[in-house]
Amino acid sequence: MKFSFATVLLSLPLAANGLAAPSRGFVHKFFADRTKAHWEDDSWLDRFKNRIVGDAKKNNDVLNGGGEEVWWDIKEDGIFGFVPTKEMTGVDPHMTQLCCTLSAQLYEKKSLEEFKLSTKDHKTEVLLYDDHGDFLASTVPFGIAVCGDTMVLGWRGTGTVSDAINDAAATPQSSFAWRKHAKTIKAQGAMTSIVINDVVTHEEFIIKEIQKRGIKEIITTGQSLGGGCSQLGHMVLRAQIQDETSPWNVLDGKVNVRSVAFCGPMTTVLLDNASDETDEFLQQIDDNSVNFIFNNDPVPRGYGYLTFIEDLIENAAPSLLKESVPWFIRRTLNLRDKMEDLYEKKDSKAVQDMVKVFSKYQHMGKLIYYAEEDAKPQVVRDMGAFYANPAGDQDILRDIKYQPIKTFSFDEALRWHMHIITGPGLAYPEEHLH
Repeated sequence: MKFSFATVLLSLPLAANGLAAPSRGFVHKFFADRTKAHWEDDSWLDRFKNRIVGDAKKNNDVLNGGGEEVWWDIKEDGIFGFVPTKEMTGVDPHMTQLCCTLSAQLYEKKSLEEFKLSTKDHKTEVLLYDDHGDFLASTVPFGIAVCGDTMVLGWRGTGTVSDAINDAAATPQSSFAWRKHAKTIKAQGAMTSIVINDVVTHEEFIIKEIQKRGIKEIITTGQSLGGGCSQLGHMVLRAQIQDETSPWNVLDGKVNVRSVAFCGPMTTVLLDNASDETDEFLQQIDDNSVNFIFNNDPVPRGYGYLTFIEDLIENAAPSLLKESVPWFIRRTLNLRDKMEDLYEKKDSKAVQDMVKVFSKYQHMGKLIYYAEEDAKPQVVRDMGAFYANPAGDQDILRDIKYQPIKTFSFDEALRWHMHIITGPGLAYPEEHLH
């Protein structure tokens, strides 16, 4: 009998390597209420069966609003009818739209002068655009804009083969950037390197502009790979501002940092050994982070929501194999077959170990989930893999299952991932900008 890859994905508990005498603060809540693991039990593979795709609709009435009366615009025009409130995101609605617009323009603009981010109500100045010159093929562009007393730092999403490699480089790493918390917090290594490169390159300019302009808040933003960078940019800057030995420490107590990410992947791995200081630091990260998810977009479900990815692949495979698809999609499907073959062999521990690492990734902060462009968004949380949800809460990310479609296409998958910023989605329409 050939085991499905999904069985492997579901067979690896998040807290199998929990440390002795864990703390009971912010971090520990991500290790409580896990499903039990019995590695010695021959039946452990049967404990986490692959979810049947057809069962994914069982919570649809809850996730899509449950028949709630709508009072916002419903139009099939590519513009999201409901811009989330400040209560949902921590920022004013126009700032959400500005972050989304910058994230979109970072894909297409080639010089600082090309950016148009001002509207009739809000003036925005672009201070810096760094495409890294000869290194553009290997790292994403970085931009800085200012609106009022808020500075926005943005990273572009995936645009090159090298970017795709960085997307896949899911090695959890600690960093000198958050030295005080490095024993507890690990982050996606490639994205951390991208962020640190831009922060250290431009830190003197950024700090000077913040002080000169009286900036009160820094928002990090981006979409996809850029969304991951924005989440880690938030953590790097907050840690640096709180570090007494860092040049950023001059901003401590004067400037808040938060992230507004779009379609960003999970970037953070936590160990259950946090000090009180690290607990407080992570609580601050959590309170000031938001990431947007649209429909069936698989990127924000990676790396840790593995059953969602497997359900998508099962739904997609029959359709995609009949049409011409990008090489990386076909490679994904081929990889699945190879991993299933590997699992049947004696050295399948390599697969188990890899998936075990992926399952440890999670999101921080609020997640704003849109079922469709004109649906009212739902604020959800990621409690990590194998969360038992004893209270039956309806706001848990991993309770939102993949919604299968009759005929899968790459265009539809691309819409799930890009529509929120290029529809124009939550971004300002071009005609509103100058």
